[in-house]
Amino acid sequence: MHFVAGGAFHGKAKWVTETYKFSRENKGWFVLKDVIPDTDDFYGAKIVVLEGIEHIVRTLILEKGESARETLSQVLASWMIWDESKDHHLILIGTDIGKGIVPMEQENRMWRDLNGWFFQDIVRMADRVDLIWYGIPQLLKGKGEGHETVYENRR
Repeated sequence: MHFVAGGAFHGKAKWVTETYKFSRENKGWFVLKDVIPDTDDFYGAKIVVLEGIEHIVRTLILEKGESARETLSQVLASWMIWDESKDHHLILIGTDIGKGIVPMEQENRMWRDLNGWFFQDIVRMADRVDLIWYGIPQLLKGKGEGHETVYENRR
């Protein structure tokens, strides 16, 4: 599993499309809003990109409150089983919402906290983690094959 994180509109999806030569038009690219895709939804694709991980965190908080973390752990475990079987490759894209001013509303603070914990869980399980800020990739975990090439192309 590959996790790509960074700020909003910092070029995460663009970096994934350039690195993997895999676009949003492919059947395996899911832009998440309020529905958590099950591995049955991956339509037999070998590569699946789940963009907007932070949105499913918010959806689960609204539905389940504090028990959302347990559900997220179960979802992540099922995604990992899919990723580790039959030459599959899962790429998760998430926006960091933990920087800046702490929200006053309890619901938004819970979203920020749970999103941070979920991202930590993802990082622990991921084979590779890249942070994208201002369009520049920084390898945080894993092998850097192809990493320098993408950066060189942007100069």
